[in-house]
Amino acid sequence: MTTGQSNNGGKHKVLLAADAGSYSVTTVSLAVAMAASTNTLLQGLFIEDEDLLQVTGLPCSREITLTTATERPLSIDQVQRSLQLVARQFEQTLQREAQALKVAWSCETVRGRVRDIGSMPKAEATYTIFARPVSNRLPFGRIAGARKILVLGNESPYQQQALDMLLRRPGHERAELTFCDGNREGGVSSEESQRIRYRDNEVRLIELNRDQLFARLSEVGSAFDYAIISRRENAEDLWLILGMLRCPVILVD
Repeated sequence: MTTGQSNNGGKHKVLLAADAGSYSVTTVSLAVAMAASTNTLLQGLFIEDEDLLQVTGLPCSREITLTTATERPLSIDQVQRSLQLVARQFEQTLQREAQALKVAWSCETVRGRVRDIGSMPKAEATYTIFARPVSNRLPFGRIAGARKILVLGNESPYQQQALDMLLRRPGHERAELTFCDGNREGGVSSEESQRIRYRDNEVRLIELNRDQLFARLSEVGSAFDYAIISRRENAEDLWLILGMLRCPVILVD
């Protein structure tokens, strides 16, 4: 299913990939802002989770209601209807947010898995935003009122554009940027940081090597608000990091 308006079908677009467990208005707004700031097409891709549908078909699958904690059998038809409802909500939100900023957009629903996004048709994009399941943030050495941004991989013009957009978003004047260069073996102590003025923001910089990053992601309450990751990242590391993050991820060329 494709809706909306489209005038740019090439690679230079923003792709927002979400499923029923990760869709949020906040992430849709982020994707629309990214498309508006880069003057590119926004494509929404809602993914009906193949694994969820397969599990639903098992005889042992049950649904437990939140209000009464009672169990009842699940059916594939029931889950498909629920997924279709979330897909419609996703499309309506995308339409509302995109039209507000006059962003050209399209939306499509496919059956598959988020981890297979790279092999999906029409999935190639300059910026791919992955909606992630959101967890409650616990305070962990963060600056009060500051947004925490992870930047992973070698710097590129697209990476810089994504960072500029995040730092321009209203709501906070301070930010904490954690940089991890995928090619760096030596690393910089996580205790060493500096404060700079970046445009109109007060920014605290932290540099980590790869081992320090994984250690940080494993710590309780070490959540980030956003992550910008190079598409050239090792595939195994990429999906491991995506599994540990609970924030929107912008994958860039």
